[in-house]
Amino acid sequence: MSNQGEGAYGAAQQEQNLELRRAINDAYAFVEGQKLVQSFSSISFEELLDQQIERIEGASSTRRPNEIDRITRVEQDIIAAVEKIKKMPDDAFKKTPEENGVNTPA
Repeated sequence: MSNQGEGAYGAAQQEQNLELRRAINDAYAFVEGQKLVQSFSSISFEELLDQQIERIEGASSTRRPNEIDRITRVEQDIIAAVEKIKKMPDDAFKKTPEENGVNTPA
């Protein structure tokens, strides 16, 4: 019978622990939610637009290029690659015959 008493006490203790955890969790969620609301209300739409404009066309360096510089670099790389391809001989793009392939048939 003592096992049943411990089981009831254990279940009651477990229920109390869960209630305490829920209360602490609710309080923590409330505090974090309020912090989030304050952070959203502390920045304006115009400030967000200014940040995006700065990201797109603002100050740039070789380590942290802005978006315009990144696009320009990609464009230059593509143009350089196309120019190299144009200078290659036509037979560089011919498919190799099957008998010269290195893979053995299955």
